[in-house]
Amino acid sequence: MKQSIKLVATSIFFSLILNNQSFAQDMVAVKVQSASSSLSFGETSGKEITAKRSFSALFPNATKQKWTGTAENSFVFFLNSDRKARASFNEKGAMNYVITNCSIEDLPADFSKSIKTNYAAYQIFHAIEIKAYGETAYQAIMENATRFITLKYTVDGVEEIRLVKK
Repeated sequence: MKQSIKLVATSIFFSLILNNQSFAQDMVAVKVQSASSSLSFGETSGKEITAKRSFSALFPNATKQKWTGTAENSFVFFLNSDRKARASFNEKGAMNYVITNCSIEDLPADFSKSIKTNYAAYQIFHAIEIKAYGETAYQAIMENATRFITLKYTVDGVEEIRLVKK
């Protein structure tokens, strides 16, 4: 993987750690604000229509869509195969990323095996799949009685990216 992609993926992982808890509890409609302008749920722009067309092509079975946006991007929270997900689309309708909640069964076999082998004393607290820049990565936040550990899985293997004591 290119170094810049690793940097972007790591940045996404760390930003997700901060907001995963609220999204995991309930998928609620949020209004994303931009300093220049913002769209509320009732408004539709050409950019949003383009994003919705791209979204429909990529996720034909998605349900419970909730759209919001900024001047630059459109965001959608939705269910995909009964899994909570969120995606971002740019002004031209190209997908920036999609992040989908996962269970242990949804993770790649190699990642699940590594978790079961090397982290048997932990349970999954929260896991996600991230598709961005043509790459797919996974993040799992594991917990035991004394700590949380965040694991990242890419084509390069499993990496511990954060450890927090309770």
